[in-house]
Amino acid sequence: MFDISTLKNTNGPWVFQTEDREEKFNFTNPIILLGDVMQTIDDVYNEIYKKLHAPDYAGKNYNALLEILTDLEWIDQKEYVLFFQNSENILIKEERTVLDGLIETMSFAGEEWSKPVNLGVAWDRPAIPFHVIFQFKKINMKSEFDNIPTITSK
Repeated sequence: MFDISTLKNTNGPWVFQTEDREEKFNFTNPIILLGDVMQTIDDVYNEIYKKLHAPDYAGKNYNALLEILTDLEWIDQKEYVLFFQNSENILIKEERTVLDGLIETMSFAGEEWSKPVNLGVAWDRPAIPFHVIFQFKKINMKSEFDNIPTITSK
């Protein structure tokens, strides 16, 4: 069984998959992203930026996405959990490498948040939990997500 406290700490892994609905993770105040509307890479950027209230200048490439994900000063939470509903529909109109890039970017963001910033500047901060959960109706171990750890809260 998965230890739910994993989502409350800054240690990796930072990206998970689950069959559980978002209600199981309400204790983390997750940011819900709709996989059904994220079939192309532009759809992914649009959904993520809309739900994160990203600035208008946010670019549509993985470097820009990572910059947004590792800033989030306008949300100011004690922890971040991005919960992608119906992940079997994410990027289904794109090549596999595009999905690999999204997963990698999410993991990089979690790793970045796991390190405190102590530079003596206004944006100094402690390490903050940042995790991503891809939710599926049924986990398929022969999918693009097969190397991602599974959460089961049952």
